[in-house]
Amino acid sequence: MASSRVVRPLVRSFNQRFVREAAAHVRAGGHAIVWASEKQAMMVFQEPDEDSEEEDLGVWSLLDMRKHKWDVENRGALRGLATTSIPKDCFDLVRERVQRDSVHRGSTRTMVLDCEKCAACCRKNYVRLEKVDIKRFEDAGREDLLRPPFTRMDGKKIVLRLLRSGDCRHLQKDLRCGIYEVRPEACRTFPMGSEGCLFSREEGLGIVDGATA
Repeated sequence: MASSRVVRPLVRSFNQRFVREAAAHVRAGGHAIVWASEKQAMMVFQEPDEDSEEEDLGVWSLLDMRKHKWDVENRGALRGLATTSIPKDCFDLVRERVQRDSVHRGSTRTMVLDCEKCAACCRKNYVRLEKVDIKRFEDAGREDLLRPPFTRMDGKKIVLRLLRSGDCRHLQKDLRCGIYEVRPEACRTFPMGSEGCLFSREEGLGIVDGATA
């Protein structure tokens, strides 16, 4: 895979009094954290397109906070924009995102990423196999990928087994995927430049796309 240019939203923090400025930032491509108080905040982002929802960076930002649902405002300054409350245990997380992006100007940032020189998301990850993955393995004659040493059981879920180093068993020395053609759906849909991607790069490689403090 060649290098790709990714335009990601920059995360900014706003007091509720400045909700119009927050809306303008989101309409320009950014993500906004709007604080009603120290104990109440919501994330504002553009309404995801149904046809590309799985790749939407706003949706993936929510998933990183264990959120799956949002509302679309029908009046006021945020009309037409998506909003969701932020769990209290994620307040520090969103503050870190705001701090990270504080060194960048504007509402979006263009990054050049090359997965084959990174592979951070293939380390210390958690990939659960879905029915579509099981069928894909079976259709390819790779039922062995459903059993140890390639997988383990997590309750009733089948998940990919990692090496002691934390690397995925299928990550090769050249940082390519050893089962790329039949890789799980979670790996296929994981978007470059998402919050999960940025976290993996910071956690695994020490690459911070913004402020380091």
